[in-house]
Amino acid sequence: MFAAGIIIFLLLIIMIVVAVVKKMEKIPPCSSGQSVDLSEPDNPSMFHDLTSKEIKGLMEFLYKQKDLNLTKPENIRVKSSYIFTAELHLPNKADAVSYLASGAGQKPPRQARVIIFRGDLQTQKIMEIVVTPLPKPTHYTIWKDDILFQYRPITGPDYGGALESITQETDKKARQLLLESFGGTLTNCESTCLIYKYISPMSSAVSGRKRRLYWFWMSQFVDFYILHPVDFAVLVDMDDPNYSIEKIWYNEHTFDTLESLVNQYDEGKLQKKHLLFPVMSETLFSTLNRRGTEVPESKQRPPILIEPDGKRYSVKGQHVKYMNWDFDFRMSSTRGPQLYDIRFQNDRIVYELALQEVSVFYSGYKPTQMFSNYFDSTAMIGPQDKGLVPGVDCPSHATFKDVSHVLEASDKPITYKNAFCVFELNTGMPLRRHHSFSSFHGTMYEGVPNYVLVLRSILAVVNYSYLLDVIFYQTGAIEVKVVSTGYILATPFTANAKQFGVQVSDNINGNLHHHMFSYKVDLDIEGTQNRYRTLDISTTDSPNRFHPNPNAKITQGQFVVSEKKSEMEAAYKFNFDTPKYHLFYSNLKNNKFGVPKSYRLLNRGMSKQLLPENVGNEPAMAWMRYQMAVTKRKEDERTSSTIYSGLDALSPVVNFDEFLNDDESIVDEDLVAWVSMGVQHIPHTEDLPVTHTPGMDLSFFLLPYNYFPEDPAMGSLDSVRIEPNIYNNPKSGVRVTGMKSENLQCKPPVNSYQQKVEADPSILFETGDGQSTSI
Repeated sequence: MFAAGIIIFLLLIIMIVVAVVKKMEKIPPCSSGQSVDLSEPDNPSMFHDLTSKEIKGLMEFLYKQKDLNLTKPENIRVKSSYIFTAELHLPNKADAVSYLASGAGQKPPRQARVIIFRGDLQTQKIMEIVVTPLPKPTHYTIWKDDILFQYRPITGPDYGGALESITQETDKKARQLLLESFGGTLTNCESTCLIYKYISPMSSAVSGRKRRLYWFWMSQFVDFYILHPVDFAVLVDMDDPNYSIEKIWYNEHTFDTLESLVNQYDEGKLQKKHLLFPVMSETLFSTLNRRGTEVPESKQRPPILIEPDGKRYSVKGQHVKYMNWDFDFRMSSTRGPQLYDIRFQNDRIVYELALQEVSVFYSGYKPTQMFSNYFDSTAMIGPQDKGLVPGVDCPSHATFKDVSHVLEASDKPITYKNAFCVFELNTGMPLRRHHSFSSFHGTMYEGVPNYVLVLRSILAVVNYSYLLDVIFYQTGAIEVKVVSTGYILATPFTANAKQFGVQVSDNINGNLHHHMFSYKVDLDIEGTQNRYRTLDISTTDSPNRFHPNPNAKITQGQFVVSEKKSEMEAAYKFNFDTPKYHLFYSNLKNNKFGVPKSYRLLNRGMSKQLLPENVGNEPAMAWMRYQMAVTKRKEDERTSSTIYSGLDALSPVVNFDEFLNDDESIVDEDLVAWVSMGVQHIPHTEDLPVTHTPGMDLSFFLLPYNYFPEDPAMGSLDSVRIEPNIYNNPKSGVRVTGMKSENLQCKPPVNSYQQKVEADPSILFETGDGQSTSI
């Protein structure tokens, strides 16, 4: 009888499980919501990246131009003429705005800007040309034709040739020294290999020589090698076809030749360096293998974000529409993420919002850090953005967008997967809210959860990663946000560098460095004829007529309107003693109170560049002299920096100071705000193995200021209002408006990224074919 009861009980459990499973099978998947079409358009907009069809036509045209004497990628050498990169070249803004305003007529022709290294000429140079019209070009024009050949960034032929040369020479002459000092060698080393990989440029401005000089660092080849430097580096002349070694740094001493170093070492004249090679294990401090106290103890899964009714935004190609917002986006190969024609309620607020440069300047006792002044555009910012991981880098429900680049390694577009992600997010902070508890004030509650749309890209520039967000709020506000993470750039520990860095592990220092970012913000507030003013906040003493002393004063805040008439007046350096509002407006459009309809630029990422002007590499980043500069827009002042900035400080190809020196009027002109942000970073032990993001975020905002008659988010269906049925009488009961049911009647999509990347690693990692695979 007992056994029969057990059998019946088990059968009941099985029946319940089967019923639940069948019920789950009947639950339909959640709606996909609005349309997402990521296919390449046949007729791309003015702002769309070059399409594969256009790139094919461009390459066919260029290789037919005998005067360019172009060499195919597989055969390029330093003395070749070859294509370094090609990308979209925007039409003149006047033509673009005219076409956008009419919505008809002739669209400006699609064009490509091509950078060609002319190593084949007797006087070598760099050319930048504009090829038009795409996809079937007929001609090209010169954009720039006077760029010094020595300003070119490190290229594939350069880097590969130098690595091979210095590796062989160092191994031949100093192999035993390396083995005794650092526990490994450069060749035939099995699990104890040393490598040259990381480099620091020495521009003519700091070397005093008109040569392309780079320090090549040596590291132990473990995970992650940048955290395992050894006290050995060589200065290489990249302009010498044989890549001659000019100087050697070993154990805090400088030598002119490898022979001199080895002789002094063998003769016992040097204090010998001894560094054990680390044991490769899961506990190696530079690895990211999970270790330490595991949390949570309960092993519960974390919360996830879902879209119960599908996406509330649409994507077509590279155009996004979200509630009242519309914009186009693309990925510049040289400068990174760019946005265009940003509209709210069909009013264009911004014509161009574009990253210009990412710079990092290090400090140090050793030459490898002393000269580490990096301009990431020299490494091509765009291709550093790839492989975003759903559920970590972006929510799993995000839309992921691939990008393609034309690079020196291939005459076909190289496609990187998951370079952008677009997603809607609840920030967890109300967009607005107010609660009146007491009947004295009138009982009510009203609030709106802050749902925003985020366009994200993440640059991984060797050791550092930069999260770049553009965030769209329902109020008509835009936030541009940058967050730094990744590995610190370590240097071998030395007691001589206490003012430059902190010892963070047994053998390494983390050195002081300054992250800096330049953005272009081309605002169009009620058209292109704009003005810039500040509201200067100060204090004033007013008579206190309610004090028994007739001479009594009361001190309070005031603001004074200051119209900026010229570019030099509009070059802003922050001063805590003179707080300001920065407003952009059209003098032709006021609200009903006679106040100009404006947008306010609020920079919460300000940082002062401490280096003196016109010293060292500072002229190449003159944009960092100002927290914001406002200039009259010009077609020949399109960018604040270039890919040549790492080496051109003596005579910058783009000298930002010249944007201001002509001091033109900025009254009723098409204006551009050049915004700079930065953060000083003194590393600490918690930066190992990887710097965390809290405290590393920077933002600037574009905020409507008397632009709308009231908060434009008042129409948001996300709002929640709770009030008594009878005004101010909660005992009458309450009515709730807008509260959404969280009882899901559908199954949200499952994050299948793990299965996809396990089946195809090229989604995330380079696999040798130079092109990622679609997922």
